[in-house]
Amino acid sequence: MFRLISIPLVLVPVFYGHKAASAGTTGTAETISCLSEMNVERAAAGLAAFKEATDATQVLPKTPGTERTITPATLWNEICKVIAKEAEESEEAKKLQGTFAYYRGENDCKAAVQYWKDGFPLFKNELPPTYNALNDPKIYTDQATSFVALYNPQASPVASCAFVTCTTATESTAPDKGLSTRRLQGEEDTASTSTAVICLTNPAALSKGQQPFKEEVWRKIVQALVGTEESNGISPVRASLAVGFIMMLFPYGLF
Repeated sequence: MFRLISIPLVLVPVFYGHKAASAGTTGTAETISCLSEMNVERAAAGLAAFKEATDATQVLPKTPGTERTITPATLWNEICKVIAKEAEESEEAKKLQGTFAYYRGENDCKAAVQYWKDGFPLFKNELPPTYNALNDPKIYTDQATSFVALYNPQASPVASCAFVTCTTATESTAPDKGLSTRRLQGEEDTASTSTAVICLTNPAALSKGQQPFKEEVWRKIVQALVGTEESNGISPVRASLAVGFIMMLFPYGLF
């Protein structure tokens, strides 16, 4: 099962002598399909095409929704509260399984897939090392893990994608006493939004104590990305030491 950790967000700075205090974050999601964009990259690497996921624990539900296994409204509200650093984990997300690819941005599958592909240099053209846990080894950042999810090598792969919108209502707060000053001197409540494309791929591409790719599969991926000459020079032994800012949406308890 999966646990959730926070995605650091830019904090709202002090403005006109008042702080912005969170008045609650909510989330909504719509189902989207990025499979065609993802499968173009997978085909180039000789990987089987993703099909649409149908199992309730492998599907990212839209809101509103009536799924019984996963409650959509609860799931996205909890995830967005984690993104807004109002919570540390989502109980509803623990019911999901698989490996996630995360892109913080607009509803643009092409841009999302490009961002995930761009995780390749983090591995420095070396066979990805054994996965233990989030940031262990340090190579497994959000982008590197999203790369693995995109090129998920498991048999009979499926995927589910959603476009998520998180809305955080804010209100002015007096800096000294922490008292609400809503609409004081013409000020009004405001709301900020954050959006992301999230895809869940299955079977899980990352398992504790295992490397995500066999050398033969990795060589084909490298060849698809940088050509035959580069792929012939990969190292199956040295572990990549790339260090980056961790922004995992869903750690694998394990992820």
